[in-house]
Amino acid sequence: MPLLRKSELSLMHIPVKTVLFDLDGTLADTAPDLAASLNAVLEANGRSPLPFETIRPAVSHGGMALIRLGFGLEPAHPDFDPLRQQLLRQYAGHIAVHTRLFPGMEEVLEHIEQSGMNWGVVTNKPGWLTRPLLEALDLMQRAACVVSGDTLAERKPDPAPMLHACELA
Repeated sequence: MPLLRKSELSLMHIPVKTVLFDLDGTLADTAPDLAASLNAVLEANGRSPLPFETIRPAVSHGGMALIRLGFGLEPAHPDFDPLRQQLLRQYAGHIAVHTRLFPGMEEVLEHIEQSGMNWGVVTNKPGWLTRPLLEALDLMQRAACVVSGDTLAERKPDPAPMLHACELA
């Protein structure tokens, strides 16, 4: 199907029932808490903290990317997984200290709800971190569906999580 011009979009009458959002870096700015967690793990292991500006670009790539950045290790290194687990524990204990919805996102969610539509979250973050974060942001009860990185065998960018969210919503 060729790309549609903006003027042609008004001709489409496809009912939208649910809007799906990624969590980290789209719905919520989780970078401050993830950066603080990495720096706490660095300091606990005798390393100097990194500037936030250095950490922010790696945040959307998950804990493995943060360990690579902070420690210069690859997953095959014997210290990699213990450090990653330490990072995840640190983050779990401080999951919503500085995390906030991005400016305007609360209004977007309210508009979706007031329009009679549902919204949901599809993220690669594991469920044991997704649920507490959404609860801390007062979003868990409002979301029509939540699909985490461990909900299915497949993860984004595979379409299965998005399709599963559509079925749930």
